[in-house]
This record gives sequence, C-alpha cells and structure tokens, in this order.
Amino acid sequence: MANTSSPFVHWLGKVLPSLLSYTQSGIQGSTQLNSTISRRTFLDAAVKAAAISATGGLTSVPAASASPLSEANAAAPAAGSRIVDIHTHFQAKNPAYIDEFLRMSDQLNLTGCMLTPFEHRKVVADAAKKHPHQIIPFGYVDMDAPDAARQVEEFHGLGYRGLGELEFVKKPYSDASYLPIYELANRYSWIVLFHTGIVVREKFQEPEDVASYRMGAIYLEEIARNFPKITVIGAHCGNPEYEWAAEIARWNPNVFFDLSGSTLKKLGGRLSDIAKYFWWSDTDEGTDNPSQNSSAFSKLVFGSDSSPKDVGRVLAQYRAMFDACDVPESARKLILGGMLAKSLGLPD
Repeated sequence: MANTSSPFVHWLGKVLPSLLSYTQSGIQGSTQLNSTISRRTFLDAAVKAAAISATGGLTSVPAASASPLSEANAAAPAAGSRIVDIHTHFQAKNPAYIDEFLRMSDQLNLTGCMLTPFEHRKVVADAAKKHPHQIIPFGYVDMDAPDAARQVEEFHGLGYRGLGELEFVKKPYSDASYLPIYELANRYSWIVLFHTGIVVREKFQEPEDVASYRMGAIYLEEIARNFPKITVIGAHCGNPEYEWAAEIARWNPNVFFDLSGSTLKKLGGRLSDIAKYFWWSDTDEGTDNPSQNSSAFSKLVFGSDSSPKDVGRVLAQYRAMFDACDVPESARKLILGGMLAKSLGLPD
C-alpha cells in the first residue's frame, strides 16, 4: 500500500490540480508571473506518483527544482495551437537569424511570414522549402522602383506567398502608379502587409522624403475594394489613427490589422481602450468576414515586428489585451493564427 502520509504525496495532492489546469489551458498573462512550474516538473511528479503506488512509498523525495520560465516559453500556447506571425522581418545582418527564428518557432509552435528584401529572396526561399511549417516567404519591394512589378513576378516564381511590409512610399498607397503591383497580388490571391501610421525617421540631419500620411490606413480601403482577392493587412493598426483603421476593417471583409509596434506598450495601463475601436461585436453593424466570427476583434491578427527573442514578450502583450477587453476564446484563436492559417492553407 502506498505511503499516503509521506511529504511528497502531501505536496502532490496540493499542487496536482494546478498542474493539470496548467497543462490543459496553457499559460496566460506570463508577464505577471514571478515563477511557475514547468511541464517537465509535472511529468516528473506523475512518474514519482506512479512509483509510490507501485513500490509502497518513498522514504525521501528531493525538492522539486522549478526555475522561472523564459519569457518566450511563458507565452507559449496550449499544445496543438499554431501561432502565425504576419510580421517577421528577415534580418540580413544577422547570419544566425534563421537558426534563431527556428528555435523560437519550435518553442512557440509558430509559423512566421518572413518579410524579405528582394536581394535576399533566394536565401529565404530556400529556408522556406526546408522548413515549410515554420517559414512562409513574403517579399518586400520598393513600390517606387521602376521594376517593382517585375520583382513581384520573380517573388511569385520563387514560391512567395505575399508582399510586405510595404512602406516608405513616395505617394499615397492608393496612387495609380502602384496599380500594377496590386493587380499582380490580386491575380495571385496574395496577402499584402502595409505599414500604416507613424513611421520611424532614419536620417535626422539630412533631408528625407518620407511622410507618415502617405501610409495612412485610410488608403487601404480603396485598395481592398478594387482588388477583392487581396487580403489587406495594415501593420500597427494605423497608429495612432486606430478608429479609422477599425472602421475600414469593419466594412471590408478582406481587411485586417496587426497590433505590432508601440501600441500595446503605450496603452499598457489602459488596454481596455482598444474595445472602444472594435466595438461592433454581436451586432449587425459590420460586414461578414471569412471566419463568420461575431467578435469585432476577429479583424485583428498577430504580428510581432520583433527579433526572435522578443516574440514571447509581444505575445504576452496580446494576451494581456485579450483579458483587458474580454476577447472571446474563439476570436483569440483566430487572432493568434486561425485566420492566417486558413488563408495560407497551413495544417493544424
């Protein structure tokens, strides 16, 4: 008979319900946890419990060695759920980038839409062929380059699945000179990620032909309506013009936005404000969407716009927003990967 009075059995009886809950639901709000018990600790505990039953008890049990999880692991999803990151920039200056990305991808069960400059197109195309469940190649083109349309065609020939992050344009996104790019993307039924809102200034002492207004979310409406086979995604949700971004998404089934960038950081103390912009849940005040989900938040997708080591931090910020805005579980799954996985034809 097992020794039910042993210290270990007493400890296991206290923590086992929490451990079971942890394995079923995943970790939420990881940035608020000071420490937690790893899945390996749970498995060790289960093995020891079986040993108690089989051998009649343990005379002594070493203290469980639980260490705080890394930020990436703490933000990991429940087993079996795929995260799709629409906003992962290939870092050509980091020779270890692909390896770093793949390690993070394994930890989080994440697929990244890898935004790739034209000059590095073959490197990422080859990596995507080797790791098709982790890397989806997206091509970046200078929209004002005279051969931009030819570059888009070459990306398509290499197996690329979309464009992005389009930015630093010399004219507003809806300018007629950019139509050949959109016509090709529409022909290919591609996803196109546009930078929207405020943009960094790279040259402080030199003239720079860059203006944020040219990249306003308002211009995406005309593109989405004229090219209905393009899935239009606005990076940064139009920061700071969130209301315009949300309203454009509301009436266009092929428009979505990510919350990458500074928004979730600057709204950290008032994340519930985001619900003011995505307000039409369970009403007839919005258009149908591909997922037929009644939550207005289903118009958002996950985008990190960060290096692999910081993706877990952004994921935790998204989950904090989910909790602050009472986003339903069905919409959370769509945001973190469901919508993009379906659009890209990714396996579960």
